[in-house]
Amino acid sequence: MAKNEAQNDAIAVAPMEDERVINHIDRDHEIAAYANETAVHIDKETDKKLFWTVNKRILACMLGTYFCQSLDKGTLGFASVMNIKQDANLKGQEYSWLGTILYMGVLVGEYPTTRLLQRFPVAKYLSINVFCWGVVIACSAAAHNFGSLMAVRFLLGIFESCVQPSFIIMTSMWYTKREQSVLTSLWYCMTGVQLMVGGLIAYGASHYEGHSIKSWQLLFLVLGCATCAWAVFIGWWLPDSPMKAKCFDEDQKRMMIERVRANETGIQNKTYKRYQMLEALQDPVIWCYVMLQITSTLVIGGLGVFSNLIVAAFGFSYLQTQLLNIAQGGVTIIVMIGGAWLATWTKQTAIVMHIFQDSDAPRYQKGFTAHFCLYVLFNLFLVLLRVLLAKRNAAKRRDASAAAASEQDASSHDDEKIGHAHAFDDLTDKENPDFRYEL
Repeated sequence: MAKNEAQNDAIAVAPMEDERVINHIDRDHEIAAYANETAVHIDKETDKKLFWTVNKRILACMLGTYFCQSLDKGTLGFASVMNIKQDANLKGQEYSWLGTILYMGVLVGEYPTTRLLQRFPVAKYLSINVFCWGVVIACSAAAHNFGSLMAVRFLLGIFESCVQPSFIIMTSMWYTKREQSVLTSLWYCMTGVQLMVGGLIAYGASHYEGHSIKSWQLLFLVLGCATCAWAVFIGWWLPDSPMKAKCFDEDQKRMMIERVRANETGIQNKTYKRYQMLEALQDPVIWCYVMLQITSTLVIGGLGVFSNLIVAAFGFSYLQTQLLNIAQGGVTIIVMIGGAWLATWTKQTAIVMHIFQDSDAPRYQKGFTAHFCLYVLFNLFLVLLRVLLAKRNAAKRRDASAAAASEQDASSHDDEKIGHAHAFDDLTDKENPDFRYEL
């Protein structure tokens, strides 16, 4: 089932390691217990079997968690047409601030949560945060004014800030680069699913009238309790890493680690390295990613909070508005799955709510103009990122070809053979001679 790639007739191409790279090699002791120094070949049938074995544990939990995050984050949008603005006596731009404060909470929470993820087991840390934001959502039902709603939205942002960093770590632990683009799109499909499911739940809750508890309060209570239950489940079902997964046997663990070797991103390393942080801060590629995240978040965040108000402004009742979320969610799913399929087929990857002002209601023309500009900026940064990554890949291939010129002709990308000897050495993308950017 497995054999050393060294027995293959392919010759590894990699430039000679300089002293800096050698000094920075730091293989995690847990990985070292399972990973060989040389790569191990896994046949397609075994690889496929491992992929679906991983999905039962990892993908199911990731999709369910992203669904809960999207649903809980979107409760304010559903509640906006359930008279929360009137019941909480929100005036002027106060409703817009409820959208903004959530992302301020995310911003505050990102740095500490990434440090804690490096220290603690990923699955356990994720489940604790999911439980905490479920409690926050349930407690939101007790918020009756602007101040209390601001507090719970800020806390929600802090606890939800762990999701994307956790998923990035988990995806690199368990899945190959080829699989990652599709899986990432499946996460975002949950945004569409939550619009459909959330719209139905909100539609049902909207019929709860004439009681001491308002319909939007019932919505918060139901979703908060459901999220807490989900947190308990993932704490039990989701393994922290391939090395610590008690649900898999030792041979499966070794094969799961080997199948992601070619990613050249490692699996885990709990040692903080200051030079890597400084390298990231000075890297223009990182700042392109930052700008892509900012522009996309401004678009998604604004529409997430105001979409129901915009739809209602066309004359639909609040019950009809909740049902129209189903259509919106369906379109989102089609776009995400279609984009993932296209990326796989072509092998190509690639101050928030105040955009919408109450004074611009009901058409929000200025807000939509700002969104169009953000789409343009997003695509400009995307093009710049691709140019930078293509240049780096070309430079790495030139270095590899020069180092191997005496052994073989490595002039083309298709002929390039990489031994993946540094896959688990915790080197940066610039340091690792075997790392290639996916374009």
